[in-house]
Amino acid sequence: MPYLVIEHLEEISEWLLLEYKHVAQWWGDKLIFTNVRPEERRILAEIGSVVSESITRLPFDRSKVIVLDLQAEEELKPEDIEEDTIIVVGGILGDAIPRGRTKKFITSKMSGVKVRHIGKPQFSIDGASIIAKLIADGKRLEEIEYEENPTIKLDEFSEITLHYAVPKLNGKLLLTPGLIELQKRELGYYEEDEDEELEKFFAP
Repeated sequence: MPYLVIEHLEEISEWLLLEYKHVAQWWGDKLIFTNVRPEERRILAEIGSVVSESITRLPFDRSKVIVLDLQAEEELKPEDIEEDTIIVVGGILGDAIPRGRTKKFITSKMSGVKVRHIGKPQFSIDGASIIAKLIADGKRLEEIEYEENPTIKLDEFSEITLHYAVPKLNGKLLLTPGLIELQKRELGYYEEDEDEELEKFFAP
């Protein structure tokens, strides 16, 4: 099974941790975080393997590396992926309008690697990682379902729209576990705030 590397490029937040944990459910012990600051090492080590250096500086065989980049010209195919392939996903919480940060922070700094896209829509970190896993398992991109900007009901009266695409499996959205509960809390459904929730992750 190939490896999945997340180049960690965001500040730690509960949303980000929920996505990272979802990735770990799909990739298990093949998940590696790079570019991790010392103060974040312990929390991310509970989810996957941790490396302080950026993927752009590590002495990997670049011919084994595939960077997933929305701006790539070629799509990711099963035949691109071998047992020792390293698939790189930018640990970036996307904007409504993509700003090309994967190309800026990763692709442009890694000559000699393969660069692939997984379709035109922008996916979340966990969504992109799930699609990469499905393709690694033999599915082709055109066989993978997704929904762009899905609207999620919070209760009988409230709903939110996610400004990215979410993959589907057997017709069911593969939403980030805990995301709906997080949104409800941020909208005042619950008393607990993000600082209290993050303390759970950092607790000794």
